[in-house]
Amino acid sequence: MKSHLLTIVLATSLGYAAGYLGGLSSQPSTAPQMQNGSPADDNSYKTSEQIPVNLLQFELLKYQVERLQQQLDEINSANTGYEAVTDNSDQPEPRTQTPLTPARPVEPNQQDLLAAGVSADQASQLLRRISQQNYRRLELQNLIRRYPDQAAQYRNELRELNQNSISLRSELDEASYDKYLYHSGQNNRVEVSSVMAGSPAESAGFSAGDIILSYDNQKILSWTDIRQATLDGDINSYTNVDVLRNGERITLTVPRGTLGVQLNPLQMDPASN
Repeated sequence: MKSHLLTIVLATSLGYAAGYLGGLSSQPSTAPQMQNGSPADDNSYKTSEQIPVNLLQFELLKYQVERLQQQLDEINSANTGYEAVTDNSDQPEPRTQTPLTPARPVEPNQQDLLAAGVSADQASQLLRRISQQNYRRLELQNLIRRYPDQAAQYRNELRELNQNSISLRSELDEASYDKYLYHSGQNNRVEVSSVMAGSPAESAGFSAGDIILSYDNQKILSWTDIRQATLDGDINSYTNVDVLRNGERITLTVPRGTLGVQLNPLQMDPASN
């Protein structure tokens, strides 16, 4: 159901974007609109040229459409149900399954970073840099409105800022980032829900319930990690995939390229594997 709703929203947004872009040259602009539900600045002003405002709104709309597409891709990449995994009665349950919901950004905070083993100083500096970046983003949106003759310059900076947003994964080591995802309530593992007939995964011995830990020694924390990893390397070569099966870590050898599995996102305490 969520997938259908997101598809409708995405299609509507794309249609609106196309119509909006087509009308930029023929329709007069209106007064500056609120961005993300709140004005970027409290000051009132008037400009003679509002086309840069329209272009900014279109850039923001494109960004929102991309986020919707990412959410839809994540839903479509996983099954709507979970495969049951039977553990030995004397072993604790190593993972926690979470409802399949669209990906939602989680605002980094001091508590989650400290729980992940990040030092207080590093956490404070990282959060400050993220906050500064968010402020600059709002400031650029305001400058685009205030100074139409310099709008192109500010739009380019805004686009570059969005493309190079601070990534916790690049700022933290893999172990700390894994812990951060877990403590912040986000998915940090993918589980094989089914294996496609005749696929390399079937030939390699994958089973429903396997939790993929690494691919070619690259840590796997999400389905996008798998997608990227299978695109790397020579398609005629083989590589190893480490999986967790009923609490035991095993290594499977597969040819590079499409595995042929369907995946479920889930949360797991990194200390359990």
